[in-house]
Amino acid sequence: MTQANMTTFSSMGDFLKERMVTTDIVCPTHGCNLVSAFDREPICMECIKIEKDKLEREMIERASAEYYKKNTYNWLGMHSIFLDETLKHATFDSYQATDDETELNKQLALNIARRYYKGANNNTIFTGKAGTGKSHLSMAMLQVVNEHSDPYRKCLFVSLDELMRRIKDSFNNKQSYYTEQRMIDLLTEADLLVLDDLGAETGAVTTDRTATDFTTRTLYAIINGRMNKPTIITTNLNSKDMAKMYDSKLISRMFRGAEGHVIKFEKTNDKRRTIEF
Repeated sequence: MTQANMTTFSSMGDFLKERMVTTDIVCPTHGCNLVSAFDREPICMECIKIEKDKLEREMIERASAEYYKKNTYNWLGMHSIFLDETLKHATFDSYQATDDETELNKQLALNIARRYYKGANNNTIFTGKAGTGKSHLSMAMLQVVNEHSDPYRKCLFVSLDELMRRIKDSFNNKQSYYTEQRMIDLLTEADLLVLDDLGAETGAVTTDRTATDFTTRTLYAIINGRMNKPTIITTNLNSKDMAKMYDSKLISRMFRGAEGHVIKFEKTNDKRRTIEF
């Protein structure tokens, strides 16, 4: 700053001081005399200072709240991994219950979602034939929890088949974001996680094949890291099928707290099928 600028600011300060007049009016809050300048309404300098500090605190609180929301509420949109992109917008309102079973399961899922945003930490299992709406309802549950949790929770939807594909791709792509450890850390950190389509990641059409060591190791790391957090699992397999495909210890951990929270589709046909031949 030049000498000329310093002189200017100093002169401006002196000019303002000369125009400030201390009145006989006393602030009822702080007991000091009000000040007037340029014949304007008298003000209390202490009140002005307090109001300024309040505005600064509110600005900091808003910025902090936005940062917190970005790192919790926005997780669902920022970090989820979809095989079917249309699931991004799946809600309970858009789920079409076509029979008694789908209507019942819709209500069960909604009730469990409400318990989740109130703090429940049990696991939930969706099981049944493909195309019955398991993935749709699990994503709808996340949407409800994401909107109504206070404080916000980190909700995450992950297609297991797509997750495993991206991790395997990272083995030969050192620049990939989807490394095995980074994905394990991400899924472990989520407050509520959907593991979608368990079994599809093995590439098996039937249950004659067992999960690979890689699949088992990755799932173990994720499930073990989530022992005190709720996980929603969707699968076309039943418990007997899963016992053939996965390690018994892994199944035990996936079923943690799932008693009374298994949603079955036994009668509903594939809702995505639009043609017969």
